[in-house]
Formats: sequence, structure tokens, C-alpha cells
Amino acid sequence: MKNFFKRLFNTPPKEEAQPAADVLTETQILALLSSAISDLGRWTWWATSLPKVIQIEFNRTQLYFPPADDSQPPKTQIAIQFINPKSISFLTKRDHNPDGQHWFDDLHHDKLEPPTCSRDTFTFTDHAAMASMINDAKTIDTIYGYPPSIELFQTEKYTLVFWAEDYGLAVASDKIDLLTKDGDVALTQIPSLHSQWWAYWRKYWDLKNTPNALPKDFACEVTIPLKKD
Repeated sequence: MKNFFKRLFNTPPKEEAQPAADVLTETQILALLSSAISDLGRWTWWATSLPKVIQIEFNRTQLYFPPADDSQPPKTQIAIQFINPKSISFLTKRDHNPDGQHWFDDLHHDKLEPPTCSRDTFTFTDHAAMASMINDAKTIDTIYGYPPSIELFQTEKYTLVFWAEDYGLAVASDKIDLLTKDGDVALTQIPSLHSQWWAYWRKYWDLKNTPNALPKDFACEVTIPLKKD
């Protein structure tokens, strides 16, 4: 299987101190996950095993997963599985391709350059923003369940709506799981992983242009610290 798809049968963003996970609500953690993915992230892949799951994958996240060795930057890829999905729709800001080819099939088959997410158009929790993003779609291709434009969508337990350039997704499900190539990630780990990334980012810039400089990291390079007065 592509990447780490797990079958269920068999001005730069401002760094902020994050409260411990045990004092955050699930809604707050989901908002933090949204920020950690969408600030720099790219949507790299998706796959389904319906009716059980849809999995979507992102890289360039602001979540710290240790590198395989000291010659590489940290891993940034994370997958989100929506378990027992109720609604899955691909959103597009363009008309359908006249030859019938769908961009989301190209993304699945690695024939589309991964589109970049945007912090302003990526949310698990903001229903008003979800409705606005769905309304911005020129075409909506619902591949499972019901369309996201009906009220039932926003009453489901877990929802995600986002745009990555001209391409988007609206999904609702009973449950979500997070995983990396190294194993499952609990939602409660997200605040710590995000804080660890910012600690790594500070170290990256502290050591830049020194004999102990860390391996070049795109995410750090584009998140430039403010100059000290």
C-alpha cells in the first residue's frame, strides 16, 4: 500500500506556549492540530476502504517526529483516518475536466503535485467556516454518504473541511485516528508534539550558520524568527 495506509480489516505564524493536553478540551486539541497541519502542510495522498475508513495524509506539519538519523531533518508526515465515515466529498474551485478525469484520482495515484494547505481554510471545529468553504466550491463530488451542504453534516461527531489551493475535502465520521509510519498517535499527544516542533525550530535557528548546524529543513527555513532589536 502507498505510504503507511493502515487497513482496518486485517509574517510567520506566532509561536505560542501551549497548555498541557490534560487542560485542553478535545475541540481545542483539534484546533491545534488544524494549525499544525495547515500552517505549512501539503496534502499528499488519500485512500479509502469503504465503508470502514478514509485516510488522508499530510507532510510539512509542525509536529515533531524524530528523524531516522542525525543526517536528516525530523519527519513531518501524519495520516488522519476517519473511521465509519458518514460523508466524503471532494471540493473543487474549477469546473469538471471535460475529459472526465478527476483531480482527486490523480492525487491518489501520485499524478498531482501535492497542493498546499492554508491556515484560514482548514478546520475541524468551526462550522461557520466550514459552511463558507463548502459554499466556495464550484463543484462537489460526493463519493460516499450524503453531500456536505445539508445540515446533518455539521451534527456528526467528527468533521473536517479544508482547501488546499483549488482542491478541497469535506468529511464527517464517527471517529478519528492519527498515525505515522512509526505507529499510532493519540490525539492527546498533539500539544506536546507541536511544542516539541517549536523547540526544535528554536534550536534550528540557534545553530544555523554554525559548525553544529542541523540538516536543512524547509519548514524551519520558511518560518523565519523575528529579528531582535
